[in-house]
Amino acid sequence: MKNYISNLRNIATFAVILLHVTAPFVLQFNKISFASWQLTNFLDSMLRFGVPVFVMISGAVLLDRSEQLNSFLSKRIKRVFVPFLFWSVVYFIFSYAGYFQKLSVSQLFQILVSKLFKGTYYHLWYIYMILGVYLFIPIIRKWAQNSTKQEIQYFLLLWSITLFINTDVAKYIPSIEVLYFSKYLGYLVLGYYLDKYVATTKAKNTLYLMLFALGVTLTLVSTSYLSITENKLNITYYNYLSPNVCLMAIGIFLLGKSLLQKTNATLASLDSHSYGIYLAHVIVLHYIHRVISPVKIDTNSPLLLFTFIMAVSIITYLISYLLIRLLAVNKRIRPFVT
Repeated sequence: MKNYISNLRNIATFAVILLHVTAPFVLQFNKISFASWQLTNFLDSMLRFGVPVFVMISGAVLLDRSEQLNSFLSKRIKRVFVPFLFWSVVYFIFSYAGYFQKLSVSQLFQILVSKLFKGTYYHLWYIYMILGVYLFIPIIRKWAQNSTKQEIQYFLLLWSITLFINTDVAKYIPSIEVLYFSKYLGYLVLGYYLDKYVATTKAKNTLYLMLFALGVTLTLVSTSYLSITENKLNITYYNYLSPNVCLMAIGIFLLGKSLLQKTNATLASLDSHSYGIYLAHVIVLHYIHRVISPVKIDTNSPLLLFTFIMAVSIITYLISYLLIRLLAVNKRIRPFVT
């Protein structure tokens, strides 16, 4: 595992947690001060790279490997699906604990099965998406490894066009069918391409930072303008499959490749538990909110709100890490939690 990949995964994991702490305040458009809302809009805009970078990391790590189909599927089931299934049941129990005495075992089982088809909690949507991407990896891997740099660039060009379908620019795109190149598969190939073909240098760090800043600015300004114009929250440009978010994901990925080549035992440990942290953090965040609920935060003060968001995010991240690390001490439990 390349050190920069490991470090990027840690950053993306924390970014997702910070995003989930920030999001409820973004939803309070017109309910908190405009300055506070713009702060949360800025944070939300800046953190949108998390999910795309996760997928890009999968592309960089998995598309360059050579392994048998059975081996690949077996590893993904053990590494991804088993913990996902375990935590899905945990979140089902967490959500429906109040109904256990009101419903029969048969009814609860039917609800569980129904929920498993869509997700027992909101953040698990990512696992359904990435499992779908993984199913295609044995096919796309052969293509990527046997394609020229120009052929991969051709794919990415067509994929980049599909990103505009999720924006207001969609009405200006010809009706040529390009959806075969769409969705998160593009981020998978993009991660492989940036890892394999783009040589980063410190001299270009400013360019990478500008790509990230441009993506953030476009997201921030577009969301702000549309929300103010319509007098209601418009999150069109928060979409992970939008060109502005893609720009910031590319910028972060290349910055990471250029700057994050060193690691240590602590960072490696955080990375090895990152999947478990992602799965567990929402339930940890719930109980943190319950503990601090008596504390009244002045949401009209941007400084206080920022301090609150950062503190809750850091505490959630650390507790989630400690929880997963503690559970993983038991070798029998470890495969189910991380």
